[in-house]
Amino acid sequence: MAVFYIRGVQQTAEQIANLTQYKMFDINIHCMRKSLFKYYPNTVFADTDGNKRNYSIEALQNNTVYLSAPSSFDDPYDCNICINWNEFVRKRIQYYAFLCGVDVKPEWDYEKTTNNLAIRIYEHMKAGGTVDTLFERCKDNQLVNVHQEYFQLMLKKEFLIPDGESYYRAINAVINQEYQEIQQMANRFRISCFAETPYSMLMWSHYSHYHQGFCVEYETPDYSDECADIYHNLFPVIYSDSRKDLTNLSLTWRSTGTLSDQELWDFYKYGLLCKSLDWKYQNEWRLISCDNLLSDSNYNCKFFKIKRVYLGNKMPAEERVKIIRICKDKGIPYMGVSIAPDRFLMRDCGILCEDCEKVKGL
Repeated sequence: MAVFYIRGVQQTAEQIANLTQYKMFDINIHCMRKSLFKYYPNTVFADTDGNKRNYSIEALQNNTVYLSAPSSFDDPYDCNICINWNEFVRKRIQYYAFLCGVDVKPEWDYEKTTNNLAIRIYEHMKAGGTVDTLFERCKDNQLVNVHQEYFQLMLKKEFLIPDGESYYRAINAVINQEYQEIQQMANRFRISCFAETPYSMLMWSHYSHYHQGFCVEYETPDYSDECADIYHNLFPVIYSDSRKDLTNLSLTWRSTGTLSDQELWDFYKYGLLCKSLDWKYQNEWRLISCDNLLSDSNYNCKFFKIKRVYLGNKMPAEERVKIIRICKDKGIPYMGVSIAPDRFLMRDCGILCEDCEKVKGL
């Protein structure tokens, strides 16, 4: 039996299935945590133009958070859509065969449907037809129209290879490409991740350059029109030991170009928010944006007010001074994070950074 956790509370599969978008919003509005935390590595990267940039410093200075593509995440399962390959390709080839006038039988497998579709294409072309007239394109749905145009384009391309296998190769190429596109569908969404504590040793190690970066505490305000967009797109992660099959949802999207509100919420719930129990210690929250819904063209999003900055235990003295100066300029409280002497525990440092021997004289 599948196990689920949300906000540290165990849930049944039925409870998660019945967790509607409205219920989630209602819980967030009335039970939102007072603070959320984000760990930053404070490292320099080269942007697409080759310029060296410290995105962590920019986020601190501008009070923004960067929304990342799921393809950049460290977990290979993260936002990886669970699709039954055999069922997906069987249904998609039946869809195209039907559009081309093949009397498709429900019991046909992928190979038999492909064979009959190849025969139909051959007979259509032999009778003087063209690829463009194989089926009437959908005129009312641009996305479906694009899928059909791609199918026809692949047929044209493969017909240029005179080896007698063009029909089969073209059909298989289209179906394989569609499956790959579904797997990449999550990258249309951009995500920024948050934690519930600034004292997680693992989070400092994984996301703050081995304790050399910093952590920002964001103060979550009460719900209002001003922060509604953030609230409506901020969700706690659901941890589970199983994955939800979204094959039918994917087929619907490919065939119609649209998803109902419930189907879109299922995509969020089981595709973008669900992670392995191995990550349960993170108690993660996610801000999710589709395309640039919440961000500028560089995927930077204005976020809640910065309440405090925590400096990593191993942050070099020179970097510590830089962060302190930024905090002072902006009136942001800050403190160092140290290790407890008698327990495996991170805690606030008892010494002001300015009085610490690590930074004196810099």
